[in-house]
Amino acid sequence: MIDDNLIFDFGFHNGDDADFYLAKGFRVVAVEASPSMIERGIERFKKQISDGQLVIVNKAVTDKVGVQNFYIHPEKSDWSSCLQELAESDGSKAEVVPVETTCLSDLSAQFGVPRYLKVDVEGCDSIVAKQISRLQEKPKFVSFETSKRDYAGIFAYLYVSGYSGYQLINQANNTARVAPNVTGEGKSIRYKFSKYSSGYFGEELPPDKWLTYDEALVRYIKYKELKQIDNQELGLGWLDLHARLD
Repeated sequence: MIDDNLIFDFGFHNGDDADFYLAKGFRVVAVEASPSMIERGIERFKKQISDGQLVIVNKAVTDKVGVQNFYIHPEKSDWSSCLQELAESDGSKAEVVPVETTCLSDLSAQFGVPRYLKVDVEGCDSIVAKQISRLQEKPKFVSFETSKRDYAGIFAYLYVSGYSGYQLINQANNTARVAPNVTGEGKSIRYKFSKYSSGYFGEELPPDKWLTYDEALVRYIKYKELKQIDNQELGLGWLDLHARLD
């Protein structure tokens, strides 16, 4: 049974998304592989952790059981990944740390099935999408950062999982999305998104912007084609794919 007060935050990073969910009154289970991000998160959210509103899990979400190498970018913490080629895609030399792994089914069994699952795990996103397809009961809303690789896998697994509504949200615009008295999910609050924020989700997304699977895939392919053109006026920003179960 879905817990409508629960959100999974896969790719906790600096905690800006979790901060938004917590402010709206949700209980949050955040998963993050980077030990330094975990330390900062524990310090930032001492009260919420103590109150039981937030649980931070220092593991990587992958398809491997046990321990996984995690590659930490020396400057861009949001580029750190379980995939060395992504963490070092700009020529940098990543720090390698071993981390324990987990999967969506284990976390759902332990904490419950969330209303919303946010996924931004730098290259392993399609693995999580595949794990969703194997769940007997699935989150009502999910979102995936799609710019790194294998967007086709994310789309395909969400489709076979039964998700029928889709939205593409340009994350570069989130800092301009003022959220005064946001309603639709949790408490009504005033909030300002950061450059790392995933922003609105679920019922707070524009109700007239939901697309079919085919419409969303065609639009995303067109966007990717623009990104491949050497012209920064065309394919700007990076996209999150949101999906919902009806």
